[in-house]
Amino acid sequence: MVNTELTLKIARLLKEGGIESARFEAKQIVEFAKTEDQALLLAAKRISGEPLQYLLGFWEFYGLPFYVGEGVLIPRSDTETLVDTALGIIGNAKKKVIDLCSGSGAVAIAVAKNSEANVTALEKSDEAFRFLEKNVELNGATVNCIKGDVFDEHAETYDLILSNPPYIPTKVIDGLSAEVKKEPYMALDGGEDGLDFYKRLTSYWKTCINDGGHLAVEIGYDQRESVSALFEHNGFSDIKIHKDLSGNDRVIVGTVKGKAT
Repeated sequence: MVNTELTLKIARLLKEGGIESARFEAKQIVEFAKTEDQALLLAAKRISGEPLQYLLGFWEFYGLPFYVGEGVLIPRSDTETLVDTALGIIGNAKKKVIDLCSGSGAVAIAVAKNSEANVTALEKSDEAFRFLEKNVELNGATVNCIKGDVFDEHAETYDLILSNPPYIPTKVIDGLSAEVKKEPYMALDGGEDGLDFYKRLTSYWKTCINDGGHLAVEIGYDQRESVSALFEHNGFSDIKIHKDLSGNDRVIVGTVKGKAT
C-alpha cells in the first residue's frame, strides 16, 4: 500500500525541485522504495537530473516491462507509433524484420511479442546490448540479437526494416534537459543536421530490403520534409507519414518496388 503522507512529501519536494509531473513521479518512487530514507534519496537524485526510469531500473513500453539504466535510451510512448506501424505492415504474415539501433530492444521485442514475424535486433553499444539481451529474456521474446553498426555492411535481406535512430542535431544536444543528457550521447546524436542515420538507412540499407518490402523510421517532430526528401531521393514509393498520439509527425514509411531479384 502506498504511503499517502510520504507520497505527498516527496511530491512537494519534486515540485519545488522543478519536476513537472511531481505527483506521478512521487507515487512511482514511493512504490519502489523500501524505506522513507531511500525514497528521499531517490527524490534528491531525481531533482539533480537523474531520469526517473534509471532510478527505478525499469520502464513499461507497449504494455511490456523493460530493464533500463545508464547506457541505454529510455523507451518513450511516442515510439509506440513505430510499433503500431510495423504491426500494421506485418499483419498475420511471417515477415523477416530487423530493428536497427535497437537499444533496449523495446521496438524489436514489442513487434516479436505481437506478431508472427522473424525479428532481428541490431545494436552497436556494449552497454545497450546487455540491456537488449536481458530484455529479450525478461519478456520471453524470440529475437535474434546481433551486435553491430548500421554503418557496416550487412549480408541479409528483410521484408521490413525498422529504426528509431539518433536524430538530434549535434548542436542542439547541449540545450537539452539535464535528464535527457544523462542518456547515452550515441543514442541522441544524429550528426550536424540530425540526418546521418537516415541517409544511411535510405541508401545502403535500402539494398537490404526485399522487393515489396518497407523501411519505417521514427523522426523528430520537425523532420518530416527533410527525411521524406531522402526517401524520395533514394527511390522509395508510397511514402506515408504516421502521427503520434500528440498529433506530431512521428514515423515515415517507404516501399521498395521493382527491385531485381
